[in-house]
Amino acid sequence: MPRRFLLLMGILVCFAFQETEAQNVVFDTVGNAQITADTIVKEQKTPTKAKARKTHSPKKATIMSACLPGLGQVYNGKWWKVPIVYAGLGGLGYLSYSNYSNYRLYLDAYLYSTDDLENPSQQAIELAGRYASSQLQTYKESYRRDFEFYTILTVAWYGLQIIDACVDGHLYTYDISDDLSLSVDPYLRSAETPVPMPQYAQVGLSFKLNF
Repeated sequence: MPRRFLLLMGILVCFAFQETEAQNVVFDTVGNAQITADTIVKEQKTPTKAKARKTHSPKKATIMSACLPGLGQVYNGKWWKVPIVYAGLGGLGYLSYSNYSNYRLYLDAYLYSTDDLENPSQQAIELAGRYASSQLQTYKESYRRDFEFYTILTVAWYGLQIIDACVDGHLYTYDISDDLSLSVDPYLRSAETPVPMPQYAQVGLSFKLNF
């Protein structure tokens, strides 16, 4: 009787152990499947952060500066150039306008002095009474030349800021590597020096240019 009882208990323990192992395998399989599913879901939900960098367009910078002076410089990130651009355009534009106004004034005075103008301004009448016709003609031509000269400079400055925006646009993505450098180091002669040096050249400076 005790032997039968012990045998029966042994059989029950074996069945219980096998059932526990089967449950563990099932739980492990389900757990691994759950982890895999969660990983896939997370990968699907996580957006890719790598975005294509917008290409900087030199053509766009050139067109923007042609349409509005200084706008291309802003597009290139060179904000400090905008005041320089407008200072040049404003100064040259003012000189051009001033010389043109004086040219028109002395022209009217000259025409009035030669009886070719019927209704001159008060300033033209005063100039005609102060200067001779030859002097008025000289001043008139002088102001005309200055007007043309400053007009050309204004147009040249306008074109120069367009060229500047175009060049900065091309150099916007140009990267200067840190390896390109010039280092100056003290030099001490030693027995490992590959190049033979004179006996008196014991201490000096070493210039190294890295590319």
